[in-house]
Amino acid sequence: MLSAEIRDLITAELREYHRELSSAARAAALAEKYEREFERRPESMRPFRERMAALNRRMEHRHRACAQLHRSYALRLRRWAEQGTPEPRPGFMTAVAEELRMDSAVITLFDDDLHELLVICSDATARAAHDLEEVVGTGPARDIALGGNGLLVSGCGLVERWPEFGSAAVDLGIRTLVAVALRAESRRIGALCAFSPQTVSATETVAIADSVADALANVVLLTAAVSTRNTVRGALFEDADFRTEVHRAVGVVAVQCACDSETALTLLRARAFAESVPLTHIARQVLEGTCRLC
Repeated sequence: MLSAEIRDLITAELREYHRELSSAARAAALAEKYEREFERRPESMRPFRERMAALNRRMEHRHRACAQLHRSYALRLRRWAEQGTPEPRPGFMTAVAEELRMDSAVITLFDDDLHELLVICSDATARAAHDLEEVVGTGPARDIALGGNGLLVSGCGLVERWPEFGSAAVDLGIRTLVAVALRAESRRIGALCAFSPQTVSATETVAIADSVADALANVVLLTAAVSTRNTVRGALFEDADFRTEVHRAVGVVAVQCACDSETALTLLRARAFAESVPLTHIARQVLEGTCRLC
């Protein structure tokens, strides 16, 4: 029998599923209206109608992709509860990975200076891959954040493209990764990366990831409920890491070493790399006063 908490979560996700389907239907109806009017006079209005039809088709596809994420997560929650496994309750990002036909997925949001603002991982593999990229300072999320195009890299291509990150990723059991940009309208706000222990070469993988990333950036992330205490809520954010410890540690190191924040972050990364630990581990030590970098 499902617990009351899980029933409530599943109900909430199915409610979001139906809400997004309704939004998709409204957008589709508007698109059809403008498409029917392509040949109407005056001819000068045709470019406007074409733009509006295309805009509403994009909105339709965005809402349908978002609806599918909510439905997938509701079904995953139900399977987990009914199986009664000792594994922790799956997070929303597990549904994202499933939609991408991959095993693991991670969202990373960056500010304009490429500092991480938010990280949400589906599982331990996604977390390890993110921590690795954060420590070495190179990898798929940063390539995307710097303006790179969507990419699918498999096998030896991982090491060829990112010698340090790729070698360690292979050691984690990763054989394929896909990475695409998270864009809020025209602004690039972060990256969605997904990983698989299998070699994946399907040409549609990047297109699917782009569709999911569009739904995440423009619906799930931007329409998250905000409480009176200015904290975001929603299934996606239950496993969110807002990088508070790292940001605070950068400030502490900058003061201790009389350096700028970029140099402070480099020092933190260097220590994490030398000790083969996540950046958050060193940040926590700095804040506790058990680690000084200069």
